[in-house]
Parts: sequence; structure tokens; C-alpha cells
Amino acid sequence: MNLQFSTSGLDQTTRGLFITEREFREEVIYFLIVDRFYDATSDEEERQGVWDRGSKQGLYDKTWTQWGKYWGGNLKGIIEKIPYLKQLGITAVWLSPLFEQVDDMQFDRAPMHGYWTKDFKRINPRFLPTDEPNSLHNSSTLCQLVDALHANDIKLVLDVVCNHSSPDVNGSKGIVFDDGNLLCDFNNDVSGFYHHNAEITDWEDEYQLINGEMCGLATFNERNPEYRKYIKSAIIEWLDLGVDALRIDTIKHMPIWFWQEFTADMKAYKPELFLFGEYGFGKPWEQRTVDYANQSGMSILDFGLCDAIRFAFSGQEPGGFQLIETLLTYDHVYHRANELVTFIDNHDMPRFLSVCDDERSLEQALILLFCLRGVPCIFYGTEQYLVNQTDGGGDPYNRPMMESWDITSSGFSLIQKLISTRRSNQALTFGSHRQLYLSENIYAFLRSYRDSFALCVLNKGPQTNIVLDLPGPLRSKQLSCILTNEQLFAVDGKIHLNVPSAGAYLFSSAGQRVDGTLVVTFQLNGLETLPGQSVILLGDCPELGIWDLDCGYGMEYVNQNTWICEVAFNASVGQQIQFKFVLIGDSVDPAYEAILPRRFLLGSSGRQKVDALWSFR
Repeated sequence: MNLQFSTSGLDQTTRGLFITEREFREEVIYFLIVDRFYDATSDEEERQGVWDRGSKQGLYDKTWTQWGKYWGGNLKGIIEKIPYLKQLGITAVWLSPLFEQVDDMQFDRAPMHGYWTKDFKRINPRFLPTDEPNSLHNSSTLCQLVDALHANDIKLVLDVVCNHSSPDVNGSKGIVFDDGNLLCDFNNDVSGFYHHNAEITDWEDEYQLINGEMCGLATFNERNPEYRKYIKSAIIEWLDLGVDALRIDTIKHMPIWFWQEFTADMKAYKPELFLFGEYGFGKPWEQRTVDYANQSGMSILDFGLCDAIRFAFSGQEPGGFQLIETLLTYDHVYHRANELVTFIDNHDMPRFLSVCDDERSLEQALILLFCLRGVPCIFYGTEQYLVNQTDGGGDPYNRPMMESWDITSSGFSLIQKLISTRRSNQALTFGSHRQLYLSENIYAFLRSYRDSFALCVLNKGPQTNIVLDLPGPLRSKQLSCILTNEQLFAVDGKIHLNVPSAGAYLFSSAGQRVDGTLVVTFQLNGLETLPGQSVILLGDCPELGIWDLDCGYGMEYVNQNTWICEVAFNASVGQQIQFKFVLIGDSVDPAYEAILPRRFLLGSSGRQKVDALWSFR
């Protein structure tokens, strides 16, 4: 089983230089549980058995009352609702795992969630018509889904599970197939595909996290090279079908070296691929979380920010909005904080409305989600205030069936407006963060990048008057709020706001974008700068000053560990350039990176992306 890496017409050396990871900072992700999104089966098809729900009876509940069973959402349903997602403004759809599952129940639950995989090279037949093959390359419905998403400029994010297969279900555990051929069996593991250790009891113990069982799930042995070949070859088959990005489950339960190998091989095959992992409930003050974010080759889901936003509104932890600002002060520990995938709820926790039963608070939380750094991800139905409060709204009640598709609802309209603003204003995708006013109930902050800015003001307490002292570029600007349509003018560099209870302002001004034959985004991390310092991008081409420091390209401050810039290339397109970064201070000599110049092959047009870590002396 050898991996064959396509070069798409370029030799490997050239391909590695030429194509870079897809720019995902400007995307908006919509996460949906396939089984709970939309059932496109007609009543007539049901009667005819066209959409029989799998090989075993009793796992499907059309009444939507038995929460552990399949409820009928399918790929055809997603296809039918693409116009709805397009109108909302979504640019990427993360689907719960599509792999073929164990077709059985453990107690009162079937694997409708998608995390008990039986065959990584086949599709869950319960998401397809009965007479359609579920082999990847023979599914016309899957191809229709990919084509329809791409035709609407929506990317497909595949949910990948590398850590485990299935638990003990009626005496069968960890039986996995390779496109229909038996590969391994936990209870007869002759090839050593699995760890055979006790369940995790100490979640702070590194050995147990990597080698122990989680919830009785058969845990793969990542040291087995045959397992690694299988899982990588399976995911590559999905990439061949048009998958644009990967969300990777339970990354904290596999060692970093495995993820480095996995991500390197995936990007060698598809260099533009974006990957983000689930390091469950990780925080930036936990070194292991930061290590996985910085060293695994992928971004991670930002559980720290999720908690801070939820606690700020629910009051479960004291501090209100101060919790969020405190969390953001840790951004410098990440190499790419602006690519963390941010969210306010998901399938493993009660929905936001279950912990804070107030739609206005949800709307304010959404404004935060779209105005703070990172790649925002919305859990399906949030735009329709979807929630079920049974037993506090935890699993499985956080996964109700999507029933409302109202494009006039205030939630839908708000998200639509926020997405449009975020997509047009680079301050919200690339920009720095500056707090202007902070208390438990009031939060005002500024995002800025080049000549773009966004000023966000939230009040979750009683009506209050505040005064904001604006930085230089905004002191003479007219401010226009996209939420209220109010127009404000600064007086002596200050604005006076009467912020109503549960009120919000978002003043947005989108500046001029960098334009050229080719635009390359350079981001530098790993250099903690001080006030008064700046970073210059210097190189051997005209666009980067031809090594003349006075003509170098100035970078934009993001946080004390991150600098970014977009460079328009015209004269040098198609050429290999050399470059390095230079630290400039007020009273010290310029500090050049202590390395030979970096090299990069420019494309002929379009956009590219370069991430770099500062090289210390």
C-alpha cells in the first residue's frame, strides 16, 4: 500500500515552493451534523424503500424522539440546502464524519454522529440512496455534493478520525475494513493495529492520553506503519474527490510526531490543504495545548476563547468581558493565533442558548465571534436559535433536527451582515486587536490593518454612557455602524456613545486592498516585539527593496508575536526570490535574521501565502 503523491504537472521541488496552504483566515465555517440537518427523502420514496436506512432495522427513528438513533439527514438534503447556506454567506461547510459506521447500537445509541468508523474508504450508506454504491469513487451523490458546493464557492471540510474506530458493540469491537476488505479486529489483533490498554483515568498523564482508551473506543497504535499507511491512503482518496480542508478529531490523544508526519504527507499531496484539530478543552496557558497548536502542522479549535465568551454571558465564572480580554493576552504564545478556529458551541457541549437562555446574548456572542481574531465557525441552526433544553441541553440534546429555514429571522440577518462585513474588511481577518474600554458589562475594541478598521462596542448590562478615545487615524473619520446605521463624528478625537442595554455597535471601514498581478501574504511569528519596534520584509527583488533596508516592505503589527503584510508582485512574478526579516528599533541597530536568505518561488498570478518563524541568533 504505497502512497502516490500527485505533482499536478510540477516536479516535487518546484511544487513545494510554488503552491502554499490555502488562505483560510477569510473563510466562515458552518458545522453541521449530517443526520440532523435535512432529510431530502420524500414520503413517496419512503414508501417505496428508496431510502432504506441501512442494513439493520431499528436504528432509524422518523419520529425524531429517540435521540440516539438516526433521524434521516442525508447528503441529498445538504445539496438541496446549499442555496440557503449561500444566502447566509457561508464559505466552508464542515460535515460530521461521512465514513461508513458500525451498523448497530450500543445501548440506546447508534453512531449517527460518525465517530465509530467501520471503513474509512466508504461512505455511511445511511446518507445515500439504497441502490447507490457506498464506495467513494462510485457515489454519484457525493460527487454531486462536492460539485454543488464548489459551484457556489463553498469549500468542503471533512471531519477525520485517526485516533480510534469503534467501541464494544454487542461483542464486536474495532473491526475496520479497507474498502470492503477486513483490515483489523481489536479482539483478534494479529497485526498490532491497536493499543490494548486500560481506559484513561488521569487526564493529565501524557502516557495515558496517548495510549489509553477513551470511552471504551478501540485506540489505534500509531507506531504501526501499516496503520499509518492505511489512514493516510484513505484520507488521500477523499482529497481526490475535492475535499478542501480537514477537521481532525481528538488530536491530543496521539503524539505530535504522528501529526507532523500526517500533516506533512497530506500537504505534500495537496499543499494548499488547511487542517485544524480538536485539542479538546485546551487553553493557551497549558503548554501541551500550545505545543500541539505550534508543532503539529495544523491549527486547532480555540476552546479557550469559546469558554471565555460563554462564561462572560452565562456568569458561570466571574469577570464578564474581562475574561475575554484576559484570554486574548495569551495570543502571543501561538504561532498563528489569527488562524485558530473559533466557536461558541459545538456537538460536544450544550448549545449557547442552553447556558445563557437569552437570544440577545447569543447575538452579542456572535458579534464577538465575527469581530475577534480567528476563523469563525457556526454550529448548525444557530442562525435559527435552534436549541433543546432537555437535561440541560447536553449530548445528545445539543443535536436537534434542523427544522426552520427562515431567511428573514433576526439571527439569520445578523449573521448574514456579519459575514458580509468580515469578508469585505481585512481588519477583521488580518488585523491587530486593541482594547479601548473594558468592564464586566462593556467591551469596546478596535481591529485594524493598513487603512482598514473595525470598532466593536458591546454592552450586556444596563444602559450606559461611555467615551472612547480614538487612535490617530480615526480621530477625524466619520463612523458608520453596520448594525444600527448610525453616523458618528469624533470630537477632539473622542466619541461619546449611549450604549443601550444589550446593545451593540460595529463601526466598519474597509480600506484599499493590496492589488497586483500576484499578491503574497507573509506572516512572521516567533519574534516577541516591544513598543517602538517594527519589522521589515527585505529581499532581492524590486518589490522587497533589492536588499536596501530603506526600500524594504513594512509589515503590520498583529500581536507581540505576529507581524503580517501583503505584497503585490508585478515585475518578479514567476521568479524565485530570496528574502529575510529585519527587526527595527528606535535606538538600536537593525537586527537581521541569523540565517541565509529564505527562498520562495512566486506564482504567475493570484494569491499565495507564506508563514515563517523568526530565526534567532
